[in-house]
Amino acid sequence: MTVRLGERSYPVYVAPGLISGVGSLIAERLPSASGCAVVTSENIWGLHGGALANSLEAAGFKADIVLVPDGEEAKSWGETARLIGELLDRGFDRRSTLIAFGGGAVGDLAGFAAAIYLRGIDLVQVPTTLLAQVDSAIGGKAAVNHPMGKNLIGAFKQPGLVVSDPELLASLPGRELRSGLSEVVKYGVIADPELFRKVEEKGDALQDAEPGALTEVVRRCATIKAGYVEQDERDLEGIRAALNYGHTLGHAVETLSAPWMRHGEAVAIGMGFAGRVSVGLGLMKEGELERQRDLLASLGLETGIPDLKLVEILDAIKRDKKVEGGSVRFVLPTGIGTAPVIRPIDETLIVRELGREGVG
Repeated sequence: MTVRLGERSYPVYVAPGLISGVGSLIAERLPSASGCAVVTSENIWGLHGGALANSLEAAGFKADIVLVPDGEEAKSWGETARLIGELLDRGFDRRSTLIAFGGGAVGDLAGFAAAIYLRGIDLVQVPTTLLAQVDSAIGGKAAVNHPMGKNLIGAFKQPGLVVSDPELLASLPGRELRSGLSEVVKYGVIADPELFRKVEEKGDALQDAEPGALTEVVRRCATIKAGYVEQDERDLEGIRAALNYGHTLGHAVETLSAPWMRHGEAVAIGMGFAGRVSVGLGLMKEGELERQRDLLASLGLETGIPDLKLVEILDAIKRDKKVEGGSVRFVLPTGIGTAPVIRPIDETLIVRELGREGVG
């Protein structure tokens, strides 16, 4: 499929075994590429690096590896500076290509570095987690964290292409796979009732990393994400903001629960809370909220809020990027597969709903 953004348009390839074709796809889509720096973690390179290196070398590229930490630890000013220093030391120029080979955190770090290195170099996303394949690798948002919150320092950097191989997901720990499925459920709720139903039917196959089931899910999610990005690339029209369903409270919980909570786990909690607010406002039926809750539970995802202090949650929510003019914007579902609404929610309502969840 293609993300259609005029001169910034790019293809998204999804197929089992596609890791072996990364080099030829780069040569075809980015013919001026003079060299490739692969940004990855030690764990991912140990699992899948041989296949990527062989693919790059077969296409005439040397696999120049820059190792970064796993997870959110990679998303810092310090790691950004270290990565840029490595690129400078190795002589990468403006015709070089940065390959993000890992999960969402690696993709964010590499994307941000590609946006600012020598005022911008080409980027290729080769996501290795479900969450990255269905969401973060597509759309051009790249950021690192600040002590005061997630993703507060960043840029828009669209990749030259995205290559997703669902077979790579078989190596993921179960918890990481479930975290990615949270984002899949998000897409089903906000845009695709058939996707939601398929996850209900094939939840066991998805949790077992069955390539056919995962390929179908990744393709559907990538298509949905591309559609939102095409309509609202820089998140200025309020259209793309629907993709933040579950993220307002989710980011707060994730930040306060670091480092033990996964992003998708926090998003599931955020979806549960936003759904309850929506039911209270008469925007969503209780039965549909129960259906969402049941599906998340069947995937091993909790929707209850962990033991956190109310004042800490409110403070974290207020520092989120989704706060505008002092108001906290929530993405509120209207049903399974129907477009959500985005509304500012009064702090009094947030406090009341958090209190009902046992937060004090």
